[in-house]
Amino acid sequence: MASGIKVDKKAFVVYDEEMKKKHKYKFLLFELNQKMTKVIIVDQEKGDKKLNPTYEDFTKALCKEGQPRWGVIDYEAKKKDGSILNKIVMFSWCQDTAPLRKKMVHGSTKDTVKAKLNIETCFQASVPSEVDESVIRDKYGLP
Repeated sequence: MASGIKVDKKAFVVYDEEMKKKHKYKFLLFELNQKMTKVIIVDQEKGDKKLNPTYEDFTKALCKEGQPRWGVIDYEAKKKDGSILNKIVMFSWCQDTAPLRKKMVHGSTKDTVKAKLNIETCFQASVPSEVDESVIRDKYGLP
């Protein structure tokens, strides 16, 4: 069941214009605002390409204790044939220890976020090891 919560217009514009089209960000983090009425971007500066963020930076920023989040990363890797794979991938981060209401609203909002951002692949994660880069590499058959 959908929660009825929508992605904030400003957050969508940053994702669509700044990340997808202009490639200004390596990753962006989304979460419910404090009132749990809309999905907003948080810690935006951490994914700025000027800072040359790594995959490890993404996982550290995403895996915040007790705070369900969605992380979207512009993932790039070399395939076996030498070509480059470039995918925007989403992780839905929600620990078992997060407050029950936050978990429920986060879970019922995930599909809305995925659809609004037009994300093809979304991984569920409740422990840091489920956000490991090997999860993406295995999905796309990368060495």
